[in-house]
Amino acid sequence: MQRRPGGSMHLFDAGRRFYGGNAIVAGGLPLAAGLALADRMRADRRVTCCFFGDGAFAEGEFHETANLAALWRLPLLLVCENNLYAMGTALDRHEAQTDLAMRAASYGMVAWAVDGMDVEAVEQAARRAAEAVRAGAGPHFLELRTYRFRAHSMYDPDRYRGKAEIERWKDRDPITRLLDRMREDGGPVDETLAGIERRVAAEVDHAVEAAEQAPEEPVEHLLHHVTSAAREAS
Repeated sequence: MQRRPGGSMHLFDAGRRFYGGNAIVAGGLPLAAGLALADRMRADRRVTCCFFGDGAFAEGEFHETANLAALWRLPLLLVCENNLYAMGTALDRHEAQTDLAMRAASYGMVAWAVDGMDVEAVEQAARRAAEAVRAGAGPHFLELRTYRFRAHSMYDPDRYRGKAEIERWKDRDPITRLLDRMREDGGPVDETLAGIERRVAAEVDHAVEAAEQAPEEPVEHLLHHVTSAAREAS
């Protein structure tokens, strides 16, 4: 695992084929297309999955990626987490057509919308899409219609929507809905959940402790993986 300044947007682990996020809105889309193209050229039966938001859908990178992915029939799964707000701008204020799945389909790829507040619906849709992509059916697009309960960031005053709207969406919290279904099916749901929460808390505490005890990165490493070896030598 490598880490660079910028937080979670720069986490990656090539050994697990996790190529991280991108600090540029929609910047990960063409990179995902490149990974998918490499897999197709090597005849590897893999699926590259790229997550992005409705704001990224409005960027040119999405449309260029969608066009080439469909044209070259790349093994690429595009997953748009449409939470109705691109930072602080409502979807219907920056998109003339708000049915993103329909617009993605216009590029000649299979696309459909999914209830992003339903864990099981998302799992089933993702499985179906991934299996089709892996079988050679070309790129697929999933529009997960969801919502974020908190502000975009700690610097976001969150004044572009009403509190009542947020509370209405909280009634559809996907975790709560899933737990309710599991309780209806029977089984020690609450005990299992408590055990998971204890393990997660312990893992987080361990990670924080390891980070606090880790030595500072040497200044000489500042340009590692930033400039080419030839340039560093000069």
